[in-house]
Amino acid sequence: MSVHASQPCGIQTVEGLVEAARELGLHLTTHAPTFDQTGLDFRVIHGEDERKTRWIVRTPRRADVVEAARVEARALALVSPRLTVAVPSWRVHSDDVIAYPRLDGTPAVSVDANGPTWNVIDPTSLSDTFLDSFAAMLASLQAIDVEEATRAGVPLRTVAKSRDAVAAAMEATREALEPSEALWRRWQRWLSDDALWPTRVALVHGDLHPGHMLLAPDGTLTGVLDWTEAQVTDPSVDLAMFFGCFGADALEDLLVRFARAGGAVWPGLAAHAKERWAALPALGAEWALRTGNDGALGHARAQIAALTEAPA
Repeated sequence: MSVHASQPCGIQTVEGLVEAARELGLHLTTHAPTFDQTGLDFRVIHGEDERKTRWIVRTPRRADVVEAARVEARALALVSPRLTVAVPSWRVHSDDVIAYPRLDGTPAVSVDANGPTWNVIDPTSLSDTFLDSFAAMLASLQAIDVEEATRAGVPLRTVAKSRDAVAAAMEATREALEPSEALWRRWQRWLSDDALWPTRVALVHGDLHPGHMLLAPDGTLTGVLDWTEAQVTDPSVDLAMFFGCFGADALEDLLVRFARAGGAVWPGLAAHAKERWAALPALGAEWALRTGNDGALGHARAQIAALTEAPA
């Protein structure tokens, strides 16, 4: 088993990033002595300009992120006028510096040295306000014309290619993850079950976990961050993440509201989303092995352990 780390790049110090932003016309003050390191792809600082506007400034951790950021910029330009929620508006974008005014709202989850903390919502008892606003956002996202999205430069991965990619990730990470025979058979059943897989593609966020959700005090979803993984592909991707974060009952409730908001569903969608979540450790481990991220590989192994302990 080999691990291949992508070449590091970007700006290595807070002072250097502040200076690089200044050279691009953004004059910021920041009081943090170190980067916000919570993201896998970017180092981040939080600052204020002379008008007290709060900014997010980020610099890539690896060379492969630079091209991904160009794709993200195209995705943001596409979705911004079409969604029911706000997304970042990049005012500065170079290979080394991306900056945008901080969006209003509180992340559904925040992470510090003590671990993750839920904010505003109770993940075990989601409010109607949150569920309705999430369903409306997802429906507005998937309503965007896929041909328009691909013309705008958003990547396309057909359902067949998505299926093949998951299968390849499972094979590539089997040695590193050591899934149980029961879990391996579960993965293979899902891959071969044509009835569960969709016949259409849609635009997805691709990494819609609670840390990327911004909430109003009443629980309304008001913003969505980090569109690095946006693509046209299997429409279940964001719903699989929702299931993993909030559970089966919440997913079933959301799907009713999603359909009511105009979202397209099919009979096997809930089951398909659950199985896609169960396969997520393979995709995470494949990324971890490719980028040399030991922490992400450890997380994938922990997910495998949790799946092995839980009933299918």
